[in-house]
Amino acid sequence: MTLPFPLPDWLPWWVPLVLLVPALLYALAFLFMPFSVIGVKSRLDVLEARLDELHNEMRHIALRLPDMGGATPVDYDDVYQPEPAEPVRRTPVITRPPIPPASHELEGGGRGVGRAAPPPQARPGRQEPKLDWPR
Repeated sequence: MTLPFPLPDWLPWWVPLVLLVPALLYALAFLFMPFSVIGVKSRLDVLEARLDELHNEMRHIALRLPDMGGATPVDYDDVYQPEPAEPVRRTPVITRPPIPPASHELEGGGRGVGRAAPPPQARPGRQEPKLDWPR
C-alpha cells in the first residue's frame, strides 16, 4: 500500500489502517447525513411555505381581474379610458419685472438733466492699481 506521504519504517503496518478507517467513516457520515442536521431542511421548508403564500396571492389577484374571454369581443373603451382628441395647449404665462422708462420719457426730457456726469475713474475700462498707498 502506497500512501501519498511517506511513513517511517519503524511504524507498524496496521497504524495507517487505524487512521484511515475512522477518516473514511467520518466522510461517509457526511454523505449520508440528513439535511435537517446541517440546517438546510428547515430553510427549504420556510422557502416552500413562502412560495405557497405567493401562489395563493397570485390566485386571488387573478380571480379579481375581469374575465377577458376570447370568444366575446372586448370593447377597449370600456376597459381603458380613451385619450383626449387633441391635447389642450396653454401658452405659458411669463412674468417679467416692469421696464423702466427711457431717459427721454422722464420729466425734463433732456439727456443728463438733473444728473452729474460720472467721475472719470468710474467709467468702464481697465483700471490700474494704486501703488502710492498712504504709509
